[in-house]
Amino acid sequence: MTSLFSSERVLDPAGYGQWGLSQGQFQDILDFVTRAARTQGLEVTLGDRAEPYPLLPSLVQLDAGAEQDLARTVPHVYQALLRIVRAHRHDAQLRAFLDVPRALRRWTDASPARDDRVDFCRFDFVGGGADAKVVEFNANCPGGTLFTGAYDRLWQEQPAIASVLSAWDVRPSTISRPFWFPDFVLAHAHRARGTTPQGPVAVFHKPGGNTLELAKLVELLAQRGRRAFLTCPAAPDWHDAQTGYLKYSVQAALGDIDRWERFLGRLVDGRMTVVNPLPGRWIGDNKLCLAAMSDTRFARLFTDDENNAIQRLIPYSRKVGDGVEPRELRRARADWVLKGPYDTRGDSVHIGSEQTPDRWNRLVGEAAEKGWLAQQMIPPGTRNWQEQTLYQDLSIVLLDGAWAGYTSRLSQNLKVNVAKGGGRQVILGHASVRWPAEAA
Repeated sequence: MTSLFSSERVLDPAGYGQWGLSQGQFQDILDFVTRAARTQGLEVTLGDRAEPYPLLPSLVQLDAGAEQDLARTVPHVYQALLRIVRAHRHDAQLRAFLDVPRALRRWTDASPARDDRVDFCRFDFVGGGADAKVVEFNANCPGGTLFTGAYDRLWQEQPAIASVLSAWDVRPSTISRPFWFPDFVLAHAHRARGTTPQGPVAVFHKPGGNTLELAKLVELLAQRGRRAFLTCPAAPDWHDAQTGYLKYSVQAALGDIDRWERFLGRLVDGRMTVVNPLPGRWIGDNKLCLAAMSDTRFARLFTDDENNAIQRLIPYSRKVGDGVEPRELRRARADWVLKGPYDTRGDSVHIGSEQTPDRWNRLVGEAAEKGWLAQQMIPPGTRNWQEQTLYQDLSIVLLDGAWAGYTSRLSQNLKVNVAKGGGRQVILGHASVRWPAEAA
């Protein structure tokens, strides 16, 4: 594999001509797609105003060989993540290593074994080719997927674009279907209860926080004939709901969990179901799971195929103070990235090469004290975009372990994080590449 992305199959403001589109034709399509995205509510709320979600007019197909390699290996890494979630119940060494906060562990331990699963996750890759590695699992109901899939669909509905993508032999993704998100939520609730749950669907989020995609989920559920509403776990207005969707960062949950006794009790006893039950999200989203995969002390948890896939896809990752010593990190600052176990939006991701020696020494000390993840620095791939060189990543969306589509971010920021500036582009797969129908 030389590159994740095809250098030829690119449809953007600089490359439409090679696919038979005129400047005027491409601009008309872009104007229509932009208006339609706004009409469909693909927006992010910032304070009291709404702005368009940062979706870029860029459609890129993966390199076929690279995608086939991912299809062979990613399902094994997903299975390895499930093994960690399940082993956490009984493996004392793993429990001490992951060090899930007591406030969360109380509820993951109380949850039934059937909840030891990750229903919806997004594996984030950085690196431009053979060096591409998974640096995040995003097992806590990741955002951005619904909007990216909707944007993909808007482009593909344009006849001139559909003609180009037909020539590319693109494989349709699950996330580009109009109702995949509400249908997934409802299907999980039905599966958990063995019957159609009664009452409304409660969509939980942090009060005052960003409701990215959640209002759209409520709208789509209504179109499916199910009443839904936004609320929070501490509110009193969801008592008749049997189905929920919880979008709440782990850090925020730790701050609010003392007021969630009734909510968490209903999840544990099965009176309410959510996508990604508590063990899956609060164990699986712990970034130290990457270190558990990489550290040979835990190779015993995995099959040979899983260990081979881990060696191929997981960067060298260790827990600071229990796998790598601070002096090693201080000695080779440019080779490392430090991450808080439950970081979101890149707030506690610290790239060594971007730190001064003094600040890096302080961060390493904090990481050793708090048991953070230290990860080999994988330089992101780059992409020329409107006369700039931007960093580029790749995300693979998995639903019940099965391939559901791709997303990707372009950013000037080395973290390649839209929250830190940048935008999302549409990434397309090949119909000829066969992913396992079900990896779980």
